[in-house]
Amino acid sequence: MRTKLLPLAKFSLAESQHHLLRWLWIYRWASLLPLLWLFQTTAGSSTLLLLLLAVGSTLLLTILSRSFNYNLVEVVCFLGADLLGGAALLAFGGDAYYWYALSPLLLAALLFQTRGVVLASATFSMLYLSTLLFSNKAHLITDELHSLITQLAGFWLLPLLFGYVMARLKQESQARQDLAVTYADLSRRNAELTTNYHHLEIIHDWTLALQGAADIESVQQRILRAITEELGFSQAIIGLVNPSTQSLGEWRAQPPQEALLAAVASLPLTPENGLIARKLLDRQARWWFNEEPLVADEVFNDWLNQVPWLILPLLSQEQSTGVLLVAVEGGPGSLSEDQLVVLTAVASQAATALGTINRAQRLAAEQERNRIARDIHDTLAQSLFGMVFTLDACIKMLPRHAEAVQQELVELRQLTDQVRQEIRRYILDTWPSELTWEGFKADLDKYVTHFAPAHAFCIDFTINGNFDRLPSVIRRSLYRVSQEALANAARHATVDSARLTLHVEPNEVFLSISDRGKGFDPKVALAREVSREHFGLRGMRERVQGLGGTCDILSQVDQGTQILVRLPVKRGSKRG
Repeated sequence: MRTKLLPLAKFSLAESQHHLLRWLWIYRWASLLPLLWLFQTTAGSSTLLLLLLAVGSTLLLTILSRSFNYNLVEVVCFLGADLLGGAALLAFGGDAYYWYALSPLLLAALLFQTRGVVLASATFSMLYLSTLLFSNKAHLITDELHSLITQLAGFWLLPLLFGYVMARLKQESQARQDLAVTYADLSRRNAELTTNYHHLEIIHDWTLALQGAADIESVQQRILRAITEELGFSQAIIGLVNPSTQSLGEWRAQPPQEALLAAVASLPLTPENGLIARKLLDRQARWWFNEEPLVADEVFNDWLNQVPWLILPLLSQEQSTGVLLVAVEGGPGSLSEDQLVVLTAVASQAATALGTINRAQRLAAEQERNRIARDIHDTLAQSLFGMVFTLDACIKMLPRHAEAVQQELVELRQLTDQVRQEIRRYILDTWPSELTWEGFKADLDKYVTHFAPAHAFCIDFTINGNFDRLPSVIRRSLYRVSQEALANAARHATVDSARLTLHVEPNEVFLSISDRGKGFDPKVALAREVSREHFGLRGMRERVQGLGGTCDILSQVDQGTQILVRLPVKRGSKRG
């Protein structure tokens, strides 16, 4: 397509007219050849004079045409004089000048096409007839009427044919030029669309990558690599806002500048701490190059002074989450509008990802604090209240009932040790912020070791499917169920191992925990089980049922125990 259209773009009507005009001058000079032959056969003063006039006018017009500007006034004067001269030569010189007299008509056809031919032919016909009438050859109008009509027809037909061809040529030339302009416009738009598509593809890939980022550091690294590797900028830096202290820190750069950035202290977000802090407070993008200090840190600022930077605040829900600095070595003039749009989109995506992770982490921390508070209130607080009550009773019993007080203190010491173990359990029981399969296994091993201090307790883990792709609420529930079931096995089953099998399917997940210990009667155990948040058999079953699943407790005395859990997987659920 391109190889066919490019020649059309180079086509010019002016060039074509220039070549045809050259051939017209050749035609004019060639039309003088019959006159030379006529002069040799019928030599005379009048014949010589007419020949000299024809040659002289042709020579003069040829010379003038080299400096001809082709504006309308010049063309009209040029054609008028040429038509008058041609009509006079034809009237006085006879048929020998017929082909020479056609040259101004052909010139009119070349320059003005069909409408010019009509006007020029009409003018030439009137000039020719007028010259015949006012000369001594007026008799030719009546005596040689047939020849005159033939001449007049030639004045019209040949130029009209030539004018029609030129009109068609002009239309074709205009069509080709329009096509060339359209092609150039389409090529430009295609290039813009290709660039925009590439940018959208990059943004789409970034969005997917950022959605899969597990932590803030991963988001920073992916953004920096995208700007330097995919968009081709030489350097990029990103810093994060600490909302609790309202300071800017945790700087990362690409290419890495670990030694430099490690020495940069957190910068309070106040106007006197440099241009970056002010732009974050104003929530405005800004070009900067050696105008004023970017940051209050002198060493960091000297390093930043080396190149121009584009400052892009990272805003999520009207809150500043950080700042993105992009090095543009050519300055503002070297950055296209498309590049600025893409960088702005990257900053927006980065701010959204950082804000989402920040909110998720704050929510997870708040939920964990609430859970620990409930657990402490339901267990430790009650135990401590009982201890205080016992101590008060002992004080009242002394000194008359010393033996009874001694017995109470022995029991109180046992209760204190239980409280200590419970506190240790809470420390081990803290919910991990991002639980993977490897973390799931490691945390359970660590947790269960607390309940079997006298002997090693081994857990045989088996998994089918991808645990890490499960929603966090499902992972947390599986973790809690596994904690309770394995702790029971370690404490009561009198065995040194248990088996945990996890089978993950697209729409549901199955968990099996089994041991070959002494077993128990589930009906009796569930009947006397006290509902606790941290949680026993009944709490384990209620947690699973609350998520729409089932929990079967299979056990017989001296036959071991198996806990079977089935949970539906709802992919829209992310919170735990």
